[in-house]
Amino acid sequence: MLDAQQLFWTQIAAGVCLLAFGGLLFNLLRMRSQMKAAETWNRIEGVIVASGVDQPPSHLSDDLNDATPVIRYRYRADGQDFEGDRLKIGGQPMTTRVLAGRLVARYPVGARVDVHADPNDPKNALLEPAQQGNLAAQLAFTITFGFIAAILIAHAIAGHVLYTGNGVPLFAFALPAIAILAAIFSVISFARSQRLASASARWPTVAGTVTTSGVIEEEIQDESRNDKSIIRKIRRYQVDLRYAYQVGKRDFVGTAANWGWTAVYGLRELAEKAAGQYQPGQPVTVYYDPAQPGNAVLEPDDRKGSLAPLIFGAISAVVGGVMLAFFVKVGFSS
Repeated sequence: MLDAQQLFWTQIAAGVCLLAFGGLLFNLLRMRSQMKAAETWNRIEGVIVASGVDQPPSHLSDDLNDATPVIRYRYRADGQDFEGDRLKIGGQPMTTRVLAGRLVARYPVGARVDVHADPNDPKNALLEPAQQGNLAAQLAFTITFGFIAAILIAHAIAGHVLYTGNGVPLFAFALPAIAILAAIFSVISFARSQRLASASARWPTVAGTVTTSGVIEEEIQDESRNDKSIIRKIRRYQVDLRYAYQVGKRDFVGTAANWGWTAVYGLRELAEKAAGQYQPGQPVTVYYDPAQPGNAVLEPDDRKGSLAPLIFGAISAVVGGVMLAFFVKVGFSS
């Protein structure tokens, strides 16, 4: 049984998690509604007036989410000039310097872009109304907090920590649940990339030019060492590919060569070999989504990278399944 103090803090924790779940669920539904509304907003020509990465001067590891892309654009609506800095519904969270730099690269200063402005409030505008990255993350957090809140509420109502018949605490089942949830999202990501790969082969094409093809080096703090007094860093490498193209009168910069997760290399030579497939100034054929021309790829039939989510999902499913089977056997077998 929980004593009075333990029960009090369990109730407090359950209330906090329930409030967090409610807030996340409300925000998730609101974001979805805003995305649907933004699809009908006016599309206005704008120009990028500022593009950079806001990051602190001190930096320990390139794995840290300590950078924010800063992109400002100017547009004219209803006879007035406006400036905006929103990219998508839900705002742009802090991310790693590499991902922030990759996003900023898509919007160089002077580029002509489509600004989606609310007809009822032209100051309310953004560049990527259909971007759903935040929605997936919000859904994952909502499910996680809902699961935790349910367990804590059950403990608070019962007045003690709930166990299986053989003494395994029920909150232990959260570990396999999280692993299985990660597997589900990975499979969804794989299915989406496969669907995009099939559709993109039929997308319209336009001539483009490679502007950058190099290697980004990241220094990641090694967390596997037992001696935390010595900071050891490991290096990993990614390809920095950018190509410019125009659709109508709009300027775009693409960063994806093929579908799937971004390849990360442990050796610079491998990254340089991958980057060497394209050279600055090289003409390329760009396949772009007619509904969202900023969504483009160079090699729609190349699906080498698309297997990464499926592999990660399979590993997560196996780990989650093994843990779940173990807890069920230990907790419920007679």
